[in-house]
Amino acid sequence: MKQKENYTLEELCTGLTITLTKFCQMAGITEGTLIRLRQGYAGRRNTINSILATFSQIYGIEFSLENVTGLTPQEKPDQKGKKQPVLAMSREEQPQKESRQILTVERKKAYVPDDLPKGTIKLVDFKKQYGIADSSMNRWIHDGINGEKIETVTRPKPTGIGPQHYLTPTQQEKALEILKRHGKIK
Repeated sequence: MKQKENYTLEELCTGLTITLTKFCQMAGITEGTLIRLRQGYAGRRNTINSILATFSQIYGIEFSLENVTGLTPQEKPDQKGKKQPVLAMSREEQPQKESRQILTVERKKAYVPDDLPKGTIKLVDFKKQYGIADSSMNRWIHDGINGEKIETVTRPKPTGIGPQHYLTPTQQEKALEILKRHGKIK
């Protein structure tokens, strides 16, 4: 890594020559913690200090909050789990990195892959909206209700651990028809 005045958390993470798993082990944090920090959530001061010290050790450059952006320390203990405004770009904007804007992203806002139709939602949001238990929905997807299966689209989770299920608008309509027909929802 070239020495310069300022760095971003994202460039430090992507420039690593070791896996993020190994980095997290060295820093004494979980991968989930690093993921949340990269998404713009505030973190404990000692966690941030540990991350900066580990980056300093790996890169041989002294990193601190003065020269690294993208890390937000919690100001108060009641901030845990609250997301701070983050610098965000659409996928089309990423290569140019010119047209950035500040967005406040809700924690519950679901990421839907760009290749899926507009109106597609995560299966977990669909279940929550209609009060359907996880075990029931999983059974209806795999085994069906009297032979009628609920169809979903699967993609790898952004974290890379397991599949993520989505329902396109058409699949949502079909699922609702099946669930209503069999008395599973009103």
